[in-house]
Amino acid sequence: MRNRILMAAADEMKTRGVKFTMSDLARRLSLSKTSLYEHFASKNELVHDIIATATQDVQNQEQEIYNNSGLSVTEKIQALLKVAPKVFGSINNHSLYDDLRHYYPEEWQLVSDFRQEQLHHLTSFIIQNIETQSLRPVNVPVLRQIVTSAMNDLFNYRFLEESNMTHADALSAMADIIVFGLLPPNK
Repeated sequence: MRNRILMAAADEMKTRGVKFTMSDLARRLSLSKTSLYEHFASKNELVHDIIATATQDVQNQEQEIYNNSGLSVTEKIQALLKVAPKVFGSINNHSLYDDLRHYYPEEWQLVSDFRQEQLHHLTSFIIQNIETQSLRPVNVPVLRQIVTSAMNDLFNYRFLEESNMTHADALSAMADIIVFGLLPPNK
């Protein structure tokens, strides 16, 4: 039942953002609010568990990519830049990230810290492959700043709406540009 509530709450977040109420969730599940509170002490706990589940999902995907010997270094980097939580399906509510940052700053801090950890792992992977000459030498602090800035801007719902893109579309485009630059593909 706890997992069913978690999945339904994630669906509510995808459609209503973090502004959904426990009443909305109870209605969706045809349960009483009392039943919800038997499994989650508060909406904050529920939102926290959604974030924790999503970050664990991303960590698992990243570990699979890092351990996949069938992928080249550039394929791994491109895949790592595109990783997004799959456990709850794609998120098309463009204001969700801003709402989370505004209404749930502690959970947003968890997301922010997690993104920094992801970036640290990616940067270490790139440095390691520069040292083995699998990648050409680049200014890693500048690359890190480019990725950080791009990731932050791609969480901006106004940009996504104006560009008529999903977050996944934007991540994919960013990964392609960072990995392959502006050079035409080799023929």
